[in-house]
Amino acid sequence: MILDKVDDIIIINDHEKNIIWMNRSAQVILGTSIEDAVGMKCYKLFGATCCCDNCVANHTMGGPHRCGCTFKCTNKTGEYECEPVPYYKEGKLRVVVQHIRPIDKNE
Repeated sequence: MILDKVDDIIIINDHEKNIIWMNRSAQVILGTSIEDAVGMKCYKLFGATCCCDNCVANHTMGGPHRCGCTFKCTNKTGEYECEPVPYYKEGKLRVVVQHIRPIDKNE
């Protein structure tokens, strides 16, 4: 898949925030195998106990939405920003594709 070639973290989760897929970069950066991550709540992958208040997985209707989440990765140093893109079918949230990349403090 083309998403496996992206250097940033790409995670796809269902409407209940369960990871259903992640790319190889996520595996390397987070130090978690894809097999171990599938089925895990997306926020637990980053050491959180609950999802962000404005997470798109909490929405039931709408279009692309940027939550602006920032968090520190628990396995490597650094801060990351999440840009989720929700996909809806028949008015219901089906999956969320999360594009997670390091925050450059020099920008």
